[in-house]
Amino acid sequence: MPQLYAGVSRCDITPPIGIAHGNWSAQGHERAEGVDMPMFCTVLAASDGNEEIIVAEWELLYPPNDEWLAQARKRITDLTGVPASHIRLSATHTHAGPSLGKPWFQGGAEMVAPYVASLTDRLAGAASAAHRALKPARVAGGSGASNMNANRRRVWSEGKEHFADHPYYQEHRDQSLDPILMAPNPEGFSDHQVGVIRIDDVGTGEPIAILVNFAAHPTIMAWDNRLLSPDYPGTLRRTVESIVGGVCLFLQGAAGNQDTVRDYMCRSEDARWVGKQIGIEAARVASLIETQPTQLDVSSHVESSWTMGIGKHIPAGASDGTVRAISRVVPLPVWEHAPPIADEIENVARLERELAELRAGGASDSTVREANMRVRRASLNLNVNKKRSAGPELPVEFQAMRIGNTALVGIPVEPFAEIGVAVKGASPFATTFFSGYTNGVEYYMPMAYAYEEGGYEVWMTPFAPGAAEKTIETSVGLLNEIRN
Repeated sequence: MPQLYAGVSRCDITPPIGIAHGNWSAQGHERAEGVDMPMFCTVLAASDGNEEIIVAEWELLYPPNDEWLAQARKRITDLTGVPASHIRLSATHTHAGPSLGKPWFQGGAEMVAPYVASLTDRLAGAASAAHRALKPARVAGGSGASNMNANRRRVWSEGKEHFADHPYYQEHRDQSLDPILMAPNPEGFSDHQVGVIRIDDVGTGEPIAILVNFAAHPTIMAWDNRLLSPDYPGTLRRTVESIVGGVCLFLQGAAGNQDTVRDYMCRSEDARWVGKQIGIEAARVASLIETQPTQLDVSSHVESSWTMGIGKHIPAGASDGTVRAISRVVPLPVWEHAPPIADEIENVARLERELAELRAGGASDSTVREANMRVRRASLNLNVNKKRSAGPELPVEFQAMRIGNTALVGIPVEPFAEIGVAVKGASPFATTFFSGYTNGVEYYMPMAYAYEEGGYEVWMTPFAPGAAEKTIETSVGLLNEIRN
């Protein structure tokens, strides 16, 4: 068996107070007014002496995308020698972080570009430090369960009037669709699995890294929250580290249709509570994982009222330290749409001007929130229709990584939980993580049934029915390749 080597590093990426804080259409504020918890980028490097990988996750809404992704990978490659195809950049998907692109409002927008420009070097530096910290290690995985998440697609038949002017329902008004409310749906599909991978130092037996995989949108700190926050993943990470030790990486799962049971509460204490519950379960599983396989050897006895055998656990073979990675771009079918017309583009600009004028004129909070909603909905609708009109297929990067008998699959979409469960269930590895929000994000990926129901995720997908099934097939195929 190859010898595994692993190293970790972390850097602070907390944005400056005052930066644009624009991830909610219902919000009334523009700038972040404080910091709830520091935000970090955490990096794992692994090698078997033949192949090397870098796994980085940061507590932001999205990972690098497109040209930014290529530049970040190149910077890491220059510092570590690890090829771009073996570098995974993921985000926890917190909605309480800063704007990472031009917001639809003015306040704090001037701080976005300098902050984003600083991230590449911070990420590359952390990757370089993790790579320099490589040392002999062992790895194993396990899983538990937490009911801290729920399906978030709930039929709301009596709420049709609330969607009368929504772009999606205007376009589909010829269909008798019941609106889909974003709210916990106990009858909907959920993936409650808490996946855990533990990597130990061979010399001390202590954890180097604990990787955790769970599927739920970090949207507890919602529209009324004005603080920069990692949401529940920040507390999850801290809980695992305080109980088990090592450095925890939270790799967001297939959360496209999954929320937490305390979503939209806008309170730090709710994010803390959810993160603590998931973190305790992850720590429990991590504490039970043995990275060194053992067997019981009964080699002596003591005479008591009966002869009592005395045993001890002894090593039982070497731990698998194989490291592999595959990155493959696969075209997925697009739900084609006519290109946006000039009026649609101008409408977004007009709504942005109206919002700015309302703010400058001291309009009421409720008026500003309504204007926010209008411009944000129009902007989202425009952006997704640009994606749909770009061609019949969208190239998507699939990435699979192997660390011993554990595996990671990541794709740059917001996938439904059913996709993750199918891939994990068909995997040839003992422990498999499935993640969205990896190496970019191309909006949502619903299952085929959702297209007939409608809802936010269907409105916000460029993909045609069948893309989810092709994603499952491709992901399982890559896992089989890196297993052989």
